[in-house]
Amino acid sequence: MERGAPRGNWGDRVKILLVEDDDAKAKLIEVVVKEELGASEVEIVRAATVNDSFVKLGERFDLVIVDLVLPQFHNAEPADATQQWCEVIENHLAGKTSSWIVMTSFPEVAKDARDSFARHGVAVIHFDGSENWEKLLSVKLHENNVTRPLDFLIICALEKEREGYGHTDCVAGEHENVAGLDCQRVEIGKYRGVIVVQPGPGMISAAIVTTKALSIFRPRAVAMSGICGGREGETELGALIVPEVSWNYQSGKFVNGKLTPDLVQVWIPPLVKPTLARLLKKERVKKLRKGLLNSELADAPAEMPPMVSGSQVVADVDVGEQIGEQGRKVAAIDMEVASVLFAARDFYNGAGIFFAAKTVVDLANPHKDDRYHEYGCALSARFVTTALAELLAES
Repeated sequence: MERGAPRGNWGDRVKILLVEDDDAKAKLIEVVVKEELGASEVEIVRAATVNDSFVKLGERFDLVIVDLVLPQFHNAEPADATQQWCEVIENHLAGKTSSWIVMTSFPEVAKDARDSFARHGVAVIHFDGSENWEKLLSVKLHENNVTRPLDFLIICALEKEREGYGHTDCVAGEHENVAGLDCQRVEIGKYRGVIVVQPGPGMISAAIVTTKALSIFRPRAVAMSGICGGREGETELGALIVPEVSWNYQSGKFVNGKLTPDLVQVWIPPLVKPTLARLLKKERVKKLRKGLLNSELADAPAEMPPMVSGSQVVADVDVGEQIGEQGRKVAAIDMEVASVLFAARDFYNGAGIFFAAKTVVDLANPHKDDRYHEYGCALSARFVTTALAELLAES
């Protein structure tokens, strides 16, 4: 991993969608945007109707600035679009992965809309013809530029798992505390992201950290890397596991001392699976293992079986067998993946990019040790960086 400060304020221009049917008002807003962010640092795309904006939102924008009273289509009468914008912000990928600012010249519309948008953390600015709106817009532009949506988020349970990215080609920035999250900014080629380490391992920590990081950074993609245990007979040491499905193996009801499981499963998105499967081909994984120590693991498999998560470290073959009863193809056990995938699925509301990759470093038996930890962290980190670059390029 190459070290160095991120390029400028993350290097690339801020891409803004401005939805405004009044040309004069749009020009005034553009002047403020360019003065605050720098004319050469922004790319402004204009839409004049609600329908036009829906088409353009198929692209990725860092910031969306919308009027509230707009025609639905060309030559239609302007109408209050509050309900439509709130629907986009709450339920669509464009609302999840972009910052939003709402503006209107109508004071009564602004007053009525503030509560609706406040639930989504979106400011409503009254465009009143005075300098007040310019000051408010400048403040919001500055805030949004500091916390621009990122391309990707990587979650690690342990610091050693984040250190695995030292064996990749990504460019690392400094460590920083962002709203209590242990973060390190990174770049994978042209894509900007952050690696967040949990304060401690486990499903609860993973769920809290992932949910919080998603709301702050609004990434297009989420991944988890690290190390895990494997079930003997289903996998082997050094195997790279990229689960297609995961669940909490401890969820259910105890009856007469025996757990009756409630298998609430989370699957990776169907559009993500083909790319991950292609990257797990033997020749691709062989390149990922190149230069790593522990050559005895060079021929370990790379596969997409179920991985289950729980709140305990498993070092007991009998427990592993009990877990295997929940799904005969369960190959790996960890303490976080299910939580990360559930949080990502709920955030993206059925869209987005999310997956996990972990390396088997023990077989969930009393012979657990640390000898393959560095290898496992490095291999899974290499897979995640490669997969993120390809998935983001495809999206």
